[in-house]
Amino acid sequence: MRIERIEVKNFRGFASRAFEFSPSFNVLIGDNGTGKTAILDALSIAAGAIFLGLEGATPPGIHRDDVRRVMHTSGEVPTLEALYPVEVRCKGLIEGKILEWARTLEGPNKHTTHGQTSDLSKRTLSWRSQVRKGKDVVLPLIAYYGTGRLWLQRRARQSTASDGARVLKPRSRFRGYHGCLDPSSNHKDFVSWFKTMELIQLQEGRALGTLGAVKHALRECMRDWTDVRYDLRLGMLVASKKDGAQLPFDMLSDGARSMLAMVGNIAYRTATLNPHLREQAPSQTPGIVLIDELDLHLHPNWQREVVDDLRKVFPQMQFVATTHSPFIIQSLRENELINLDDQSRETLPSRSIEDIAQEVMGVDLPQRSHRHQVMMEAARKYYAALEQAKGSKGKELQRLKQELDELSAPFSDDVAYHAFLEMQRGKAGLPGDES
Repeated sequence: MRIERIEVKNFRGFASRAFEFSPSFNVLIGDNGTGKTAILDALSIAAGAIFLGLEGATPPGIHRDDVRRVMHTSGEVPTLEALYPVEVRCKGLIEGKILEWARTLEGPNKHTTHGQTSDLSKRTLSWRSQVRKGKDVVLPLIAYYGTGRLWLQRRARQSTASDGARVLKPRSRFRGYHGCLDPSSNHKDFVSWFKTMELIQLQEGRALGTLGAVKHALRECMRDWTDVRYDLRLGMLVASKKDGAQLPFDMLSDGARSMLAMVGNIAYRTATLNPHLREQAPSQTPGIVLIDELDLHLHPNWQREVVDDLRKVFPQMQFVATTHSPFIIQSLRENELINLDDQSRETLPSRSIEDIAQEVMGVDLPQRSHRHQVMMEAARKYYAALEQAKGSKGKELQRLKQELDELSAPFSDDVAYHAFLEMQRGKAGLPGDES
């Protein structure tokens, strides 16, 4: 399953816009406010249509906050008007067949309607029927991971600190869809699943292929970590490092916790949805994974590898992510970058970080700090003011002295730089700002 194209109308800041996606990885970049998260939200609304009529999953609809609003200032009092209808149209591939469908909000006090979803509904009903009969149908994963994922991990740990993770009782395979499209969902179900599988493994005295597959996914995506297990005494996950050190989940870095929880959650969901695939569940389950700020808390060395790691561990998944990291951008392949600032798609692996920062992300002179650039510009203006002051007298001279003081004041903490400017001022025969 994958989405090939999405069109939005009156959705958030978009009057009308269409986006096309590659089958493997897609990374959205753009300045703050260009709509990166809005596209992920629209994709979750579109992809969520497969859950219509499916127990255990609640498809997100188009909400009031998603409606585009425009400001009118024709009179003395500005007005803000909501524009309808709001539409999310989608073209995707499901079980080898191209389908098109739409979800629409016609006006205030209305509910999201569903157009052209009959083929989707047929497939959903087929999955439900086959699952109930115990057939080995492959269910696709749909999942969304928002920027609040680390904060929610902390809240989940606080709420379960007294009793730890629970043991899961047998339930439907559709449990794998529980909370999957809520970008603020936490990782409690994953930890509970991990504990349950460890206990079953101990009780039966044999290795479980699905648990091994989830651990393999974590090892492949966790830099410098060799194993993850649920410690029954501590009541939490414990990670083992290459140097032999062992740390409980709470003591891992923010980046390690974020990746462990996200990758583990994806892998656990594939094993829950498709237990018949056993150790092949992560690698053979198709689906769509949405990630806001893929680089969240990751060291630059890790940012350079995270895309290839996810691609390798979940080869059947289509990923759509946002980022501000030039290192992630550099790791992409052809047609995997979507630049919302200029709507371009480029092949970037051979380009330097400086080139990407300047030419793709619009950062002026990225090889120099912003402060350095400001200091150089201030020095240029300082010299220009000194030249003007040489032949000036009276009020004009006083104005130029004040201008020199204002130019040098912001950098008084840089002793060498400030002293150099004052020295040049002395050579020009003008008193310093202390005079």
